[in-house]
Amino acid sequence: MSYLINDELIWIMTPKCASYSIENALKKSNLKIENYNPPSTIFRVGHSHYNLDKSITRFGKKESICITRDWFSKWLSALDFIFTQIEYSTKYEPIIKWQDIDNDCIYRLFDDKFINDLHAILDENINNCFIKLLNPKYLLSDIITDTDFIEKKNSVSMLISNKYWLSNQKCTYEFDIKELDKFTDFIYKKFGEKLIINFDNVSSHRPNKIIKNDELRNWVWNKFEKPFEKNNNLI
Repeated sequence: MSYLINDELIWIMTPKCASYSIENALKKSNLKIENYNPPSTIFRVGHSHYNLDKSITRFGKKESICITRDWFSKWLSALDFIFTQIEYSTKYEPIIKWQDIDNDCIYRLFDDKFINDLHAILDENINNCFIKLLNPKYLLSDIITDTDFIEKKNSVSMLISNKYWLSNQKCTYEFDIKELDKFTDFIYKKFGEKLIINFDNVSSHRPNKIIKNDELRNWVWNKFEKPFEKNNNLI
C-alpha cells in the first residue's frame, strides 16, 4: 500500500525500510490517512507495496515521502525475512535451512530464470519464484491454492530493487532508515502529530554462512539493482 496523509503527502512503502512499523504508527495516529490498496492478482493479502507512479495516478500529483536504505543491506534483510517466513510462518520446509545458506547457495537459487520471473511481477511468475525456495517435495500444482502459499508467496517481491517501488524517481522527501527520528520530526513539524514507531517485522539476524564480500555485493547489484537503472525497459 501507499498512503495519502492529510490530503497532501503521499507516503510510499519501500520494502524492508520499516514500512510495516510506520504503517502501524500511521494507523494509530490522529492523522487523516487514505490507503491505496486496489484489487490485484499479486499484492492482495495484508501489507502490500505499490509504486510511486501508481500512487500518483491514484492520489494526484502531490509531494511524496519515503524511507531509503542501502540496497545491499535491504536485499540481505529481505532474504532473511523470506526464509524466516517459510520456516516459522508456513507449514512448508525451505529448500535449505537459513543457517546453512552460503554464497554459492545464493548464486544457485537465484538464477536467471528466478530473476526474470521475479521482475515480470506476474502472479504465475511469483508462484514460480516462491516454489523454488521450498523443498522440492512440494509441487506447485498441489499447493497453489493453499492459504500458506497464497499469503506468503508475495514475500519474494521484497527482493526487487526499491528503485522499482519508487518508479526510479526520488521522493520529495527521503529519510534513511538509520535516521527515522528525522522522519518523525518532519511529520510532527508538518502536521503536528508525533508518530510512535514500534519496530515490528524486523530481520531475525539468525546466523548463516553468508560472506558479505565484494563478490556478493557486485552480484546482487548486477542481478537485482542494475536492471532498474534509468532508461531500462523494466521501468
